[in-house]
Amino acid sequence: MKIIHIIIAEVFDIYRAGLNAVLNEYANFRVVDSVKTAKDLLKAYKKNSKAVCMVSSSLPDSNIHELMKELKKINPQARAIILTHSTDLAHLNQSLKAGIKGYLTKNVTVDELTDVILVVESGEQGFSKSVSQAMIGKYADITRRGGLPGKKTITKREKEIMKLIVEGHTSAEIAKQLYISTRTVETHRSNLMNKLELKNTAELVRFAIEEQNLL
Repeated sequence: MKIIHIIIAEVFDIYRAGLNAVLNEYANFRVVDSVKTAKDLLKAYKKNSKAVCMVSSSLPDSNIHELMKELKKINPQARAIILTHSTDLAHLNQSLKAGIKGYLTKNVTVDELTDVILVVESGEQGFSKSVSQAMIGKYADITRRGGLPGKKTITKREKEIMKLIVEGHTSAEIAKQLYISTRTVETHRSNLMNKLELKNTAELVRFAIEEQNLL
């Protein structure tokens, strides 16, 4: 079993202690250091440069852009997850531009926390449910208004299907609601994904986040 090393950088003792307690209950997670400042995080990361860093947005001695720049000097593949109270989309976008791989709100569930750590450790991006829901809502609003900057125009029917997809409906459920066949839904879904250059529904969230003009 692979052990994932984790460094926690959190200014508030109660959050830091809570994260330590939760993560150390899992056999595949090991908290190798727990610090209060960006300066101490960098020191810890030099000793454990393959660790996943869990970084509070409240650190007093650095902003996320500066911190990620320093982490990447140590390891260009640095993987960090930001911990914040905010679901502000502009802040999320700025964090992703800085190189953050994960974005968690501090009301996250334990399952969401551990899932995102696993996703980020694998090299992918991970987000808490509240963040994903905010992005899907934003994306649905954009598609309703027909605004997809830099992408091919989507049809009215594709917009309807996109709205239902981001709401979590299956192809069969969409077909029933729109009085069309499941095969027709799948065709529209395929055309839509091709136009947006996406591979699956999960990428809708990433697309909405990474498209600067959507935020």
